[in-house]
Amino acid sequence: MLRMSSYVLLSALLLGTVPAEVSQSFNSVNITTVDPLRYHALQLFNNDHTSRKRLAIRKCFSHNFLYPLKIFSTEEPYFCAAVFISQDSLLTTALCMKMMQHGEEHPSNHMFVMVDREEVFFYEHGRRYVSKVFFHPKFDDEPAYYNVAVVKLRNSVYDRDTTGRSHVACLYPNKHMRNPQAILGEWYEFQPEQNPSFRWLDLPFITRKECNAELAKMKRPVPELTRGLQESQLCVRDSHNASLTRFCDPRSSGPLLMTLGSTVYVVGLPTVHIDDCTVDIEVFNRVSHYLDWIESVVWPGQE
Repeated sequence: MLRMSSYVLLSALLLGTVPAEVSQSFNSVNITTVDPLRYHALQLFNNDHTSRKRLAIRKCFSHNFLYPLKIFSTEEPYFCAAVFISQDSLLTTALCMKMMQHGEEHPSNHMFVMVDREEVFFYEHGRRYVSKVFFHPKFDDEPAYYNVAVVKLRNSVYDRDTTGRSHVACLYPNKHMRNPQAILGEWYEFQPEQNPSFRWLDLPFITRKECNAELAKMKRPVPELTRGLQESQLCVRDSHNASLTRFCDPRSSGPLLMTLGSTVYVVGLPTVHIDDCTVDIEVFNRVSHYLDWIESVVWPGQE
């Protein structure tokens, strides 16, 4: 009995909390619309709102360049960050899309995608309307751990810009990161204009041990991460990229990227926003953990 008690206490310390402080379950019923920022749904201000073969690897272009994308709604005053993974498919976070979904209304009635550089996709008004949103089958039970969604567009776009570079990201299939640095594109609330600004961040990957040590510094546990840090997750550290905006501030973290040569890969998707400023890390879910499901949605019936 003493040995078991010691084991429980050690486990609790590694997860940065005590068993009594953690909810025994967190599912989609617990998700609230009161605080969209918790799920990286960044508030809009004045001028942004308008009212078995690895197919992902095989389809990678050796020379690609990503443009930041926003998923909007005519009904809600915030947006979700996303990235193209095919000519008509976007990868984004399910929790943010749940914040975006307007009641029982079909997403095609009010959701659309915009890119900051309209000429990249060669269509008028810089937007494409959403056809359907696919949520991971396990999302309802464990939202933070399966925080992934595939957004299908009503009409596809060109997969290359005028220079011949692809704007479609590749999906990274492995657990081992071959580059010690990650790249994160995100919008943040810029003061005093109160308007979202965009930035690219160069962030170092850290080990699970280092990540757990950081999480142990929190004043309170993250209610959505009821199972603690898993092997299916990875962490990056805030390297304070000459910005006054910290990880704990309101941000719309997009997919986490890694470059190998001239190829850009998506390696992670955010879990939930950690607003505790005593830690300087962010936790992501590995894309490789979802790869079979993503490919079955984006390229159905292809082997």
